[in-house]
Amino acid sequence: MWISSALTCVVKSVRRTTDATMFVWKGCSVVKKRQLAVKIILLVLFIAVTAVLKHFHIGSLPIRLNARLDSLHPMSTLFQQGAIKSVVHFGVTHWRVRSNFDGTVLDLLEFDFDANPHLRFELYDQDEDDDVPFDNKAKFWHRGIGHVICHLNQTGRGKVIAAWNGLFFGYDRKRKIARHVAPVVLRGKVHYSNVGNHRWTFGVKYEGEKPIFKVLHLPDYETLEREFTFASGGAQCLVKDGKPLKLRPFSKPPSEPITQPVPSTSDEAGHIPIVDHIKTSRTSMGWSKNNRKLYLLVVKEPDREAISALALRFHIPLMGGWSVSDLQQFWLSMKIWGAVNIDGGDVAQMAFLRDDGEYEVVPPRWSTFKGRLRINPCLSSEPKGGALMYFYVADVSSFKP
Repeated sequence: MWISSALTCVVKSVRRTTDATMFVWKGCSVVKKRQLAVKIILLVLFIAVTAVLKHFHIGSLPIRLNARLDSLHPMSTLFQQGAIKSVVHFGVTHWRVRSNFDGTVLDLLEFDFDANPHLRFELYDQDEDDDVPFDNKAKFWHRGIGHVICHLNQTGRGKVIAAWNGLFFGYDRKRKIARHVAPVVLRGKVHYSNVGNHRWTFGVKYEGEKPIFKVLHLPDYETLEREFTFASGGAQCLVKDGKPLKLRPFSKPPSEPITQPVPSTSDEAGHIPIVDHIKTSRTSMGWSKNNRKLYLLVVKEPDREAISALALRFHIPLMGGWSVSDLQQFWLSMKIWGAVNIDGGDVAQMAFLRDDGEYEVVPPRWSTFKGRLRINPCLSSEPKGGALMYFYVADVSSFKP
């Protein structure tokens, strides 16, 4: 449908362009006709690209011709100006703000584990309890975040207060089957240790009931089991011990694709070509030095990940969304001890519990254009387009083993 609507817009624009230029065509020389033809072609291409961008965009199209593609987003340092603050649960605070600059929406959740010691941070993997557990094949698409929350509330520990997509994964687009690209630690046991490992592993180690958040660069099998209770590999480490790690400088994407994963070192965030520099949706976490507080940041762009990649490729100054540099600057302005970038783009999704018992959902863009949803997870099939893994925080005060 979107192709036909975009083409209709293009055809109408071409007709108007043709009518406007025909009267000067006959009187032009051969050279001028060629120059005019080139200009017409470029104009038609511009109209076509704009039509496609507009179709996939929510709200006004924030193309700023004088903007630099590597410029930092204004809210990366001025987040709390105009943000709406609310307490969604004991020990859990939420901020939300929409940028007037380009329509980007930010959600920030703060989990205070000292204020509410019954809060517990864990990782759920859709492959851990499906029809064939741990076979590295999970039917992820139809089991979206609402389905996962309902499942965890019925079978997990306590009441889910918030959940969000986990780290990067691979998938078969036609069959909707997901696979792991890095090891995962669940309840102190390592799974998928044969799929390779790259960049950083992020997770939590529980000592008693106290969480200790940490990142390790390319840990081996023994280290994973010793250092983590829940964890997943493939993360980008933006801030470590209160200091920023190195990011690759902004540059035009190469004409030839780069073999991934790109090797990384312990002083680098972990480069991901294209992904680092596009302005897109992001899911990121930060934590305090004393491990008292964990923060979740969800950045929602007003368009699609593919559109952001095209904008980067052709240097179109489309401003909606954040780059990895924006994320790093945000966490530094928050004076965070550690921070990671996990999966984002079209898969970025998050939900948190409301006072009325329903969940407010920031849905994944690859399955819906709706900006926000309010659902009862066990009564609604929305939204689809799930992730392979989900981090979540539950209140286990009412949990009875």
